[in-house]
Amino acid sequence: MTKRLSPFAILLAALFWHHPAPAADGRLLAIESGEVIGMYYPEAGAICRMINRDRGQHGLRCVVEPTAGSMANLAALRHGDGQLAIVQSRILAQAVTGTGAFAREPFPDLRSLMSLHGESVLVLVNPAARIRTPADLRGKRVTLGHTGSFQRQMADMLLSAAGLSTADLASALEMDNHMVPEALCRNEVDAAIFTGLHPIAEAQEAIDDCGAGLLSLKDGGVDSFLKANPAFSRQVVAEDTYAGVHDKTSTFGVNAILVATAALSADDAYTVVKAVFEGLDAFKGMHPLLAGLDRRRMARDGVVPPLHDGAQRYFKEKGLP
Repeated sequence: MTKRLSPFAILLAALFWHHPAPAADGRLLAIESGEVIGMYYPEAGAICRMINRDRGQHGLRCVVEPTAGSMANLAALRHGDGQLAIVQSRILAQAVTGTGAFAREPFPDLRSLMSLHGESVLVLVNPAARIRTPADLRGKRVTLGHTGSFQRQMADMLLSAAGLSTADLASALEMDNHMVPEALCRNEVDAAIFTGLHPIAEAQEAIDDCGAGLLSLKDGGVDSFLKANPAFSRQVVAEDTYAGVHDKTSTFGVNAILVATAALSADDAYTVVKAVFEGLDAFKGMHPLLAGLDRRRMARDGVVPPLHDGAQRYFKEKGLP
């Protein structure tokens, strides 16, 4: 899942990530990423920069391949067109277990290297609605996102974790995100479920305009859901992410995962992981998307396929996760 950037950010990304093509010598690692205007592309660029800065020592050279996203990335890995890829953890779980779109052709040779940024659920509540737990959504007017969208899929999972379905709501609404703040503030809906990178502009607007609140999703139902679905991870919206919200908010979501196949040598996988982790402070400073990364969470969150032997070796040496 990628998120689109503003035109100004696109220009900055183009300037920031452009670099001369690597020299012809060295072993090539191509990272299948995402759309140039999305999030996986600059993230892959940061990984390549970390690998390439020590190219003279390890002999690897990294390039970024723009793609259509997770499904295209897995297809490229399957056909040997790339050596690394960034894939959303839920899609990755389907590929490994042979479910969903991969029911006829699972991909058991996938191996995880590290977890990257997360995209989490955010439940915005009308202060008059008295919603304090996910179960309190029962009998409420809730906007869930459009049918078939990633946002709607995550909303349905949250309802399921709370022991609810759309039939348990007073209204299950499909509303464009930009319409939500006014609807909340006019008391036309009781709650809205978003999914994405934080801060979400529409959430901040509703907080500013009428004091909308953020619902903590740390309860028994969500805990059980996470235990049963390792493609999802516990995530936290840090305090002050949203102006006027001074407490952290517990939630859950999916992660972008850097993956390879078993064909990548253990030494090369070790080198990739080491390049990022040994320079993590520099890596986190390369893009706002990376700023909140934590080395322990990078070794575990949303990591569904088996760890690559090379990644496992590095994490064992460093006592991670």
